[in-house]
Amino acid sequence: MKLKNLSFSKLWVLGVFVFFACGEDDPTPPMMDTSFYATQLGGETMVPDPDNPGQMVEQGFLNLRTVVTNTVLEIATNEGGTYNDLQPYFSVLLNEVGRNELSGFTTLVQDFTIFLAEATGAQNFKYTGLNMAEAHNSTNPRMNGLINDADYDLFIQAVVAGAAEAGITSPEVLGPVGDLLESVREPIVQRPDGENLDLYTRLGGSGLVEDPDNPGTLIEAGYLPLRAVVTSTVLVIATNEGGKYDDLQPYFTVLLNEVGAGDTSGFTTLVGGFSDFLAANIGSTNIEYNGLNMRDAHDPTVNSRMTGLITAEDYDLFVQAVVEGALENNVPESIIGEFGALLNSEGLRDAIIQA
Repeated sequence: MKLKNLSFSKLWVLGVFVFFACGEDDPTPPMMDTSFYATQLGGETMVPDPDNPGQMVEQGFLNLRTVVTNTVLEIATNEGGTYNDLQPYFSVLLNEVGRNELSGFTTLVQDFTIFLAEATGAQNFKYTGLNMAEAHNSTNPRMNGLINDADYDLFIQAVVAGAAEAGITSPEVLGPVGDLLESVREPIVQRPDGENLDLYTRLGGSGLVEDPDNPGTLIEAGYLPLRAVVTSTVLVIATNEGGKYDDLQPYFTVLLNEVGAGDTSGFTTLVGGFSDFLAANIGSTNIEYNGLNMRDAHDPTVNSRMTGLITAEDYDLFVQAVVEGALENNVPESIIGEFGALLNSEGLRDAIIQA
């Protein structure tokens, strides 16, 4: 969750420059820096940089960077814990780190630290990143889901925890930093409390992971479970000869005959198309469905791969097969319910059921 750009004048609430009055004959007095950065964080005093041997870094910047690093690690390593609700927002970052790609982590820490340094009075750092609104909506490909107030509160809590790990617990320090984070709440929080993150984000979102079906390639984390459920659904139907889904097999005659002859291209296309359709309809911002509309796709006079008009009873049976495919992949029942709501939505049912 990157905290992005805000005008420096608005943030300059934590420190000021003070001039001392002197007599006419006195030399011009030096400007005294009494900013928060100088008085509470260590200021411009140069110290060895522990992360970059042989280099020096401002003490104030180092202290802020330590807090930021601790904050991100608090969230990233808190699977199932206090900050678990924040992890979906970091899907892109976490999946990068999982495959040992650390450039995004480094950039996030650096950007957030520069933002805080400038906002608290540092003279040698200027934040040039995205503005707050753009950084936290779908225009930022690294942002996975819109933040609500409750999760922003949790993020501030994580910052406090990160500061405590760095030995910073003084209210004189934490209070102003909290005020600073509160001052940027309005453009950051873009989702009302009570409104769920979109389903695609909760399935893993746009973070890239290794594709188990295609070694050496990457796939969005949210797409992977969709494809697994679709694959299982088709296999549940195709391998259910004489079973509960037997009435659905005639619709798949073309596909089953191809697979029987060793041709899996149609199977791959079907799984990809259905997965794309689901992804595009549950919140993916990067995946589009480019196939036939639902009415044409299920009309044999338009789609030669369709071998009959679907009845309401058979469509209900198909939805049952999707549920079974989801259960095979350990999809939580709450999420299965949302899939069911999508498949049973009036517009979709009306387009598909034509008998």
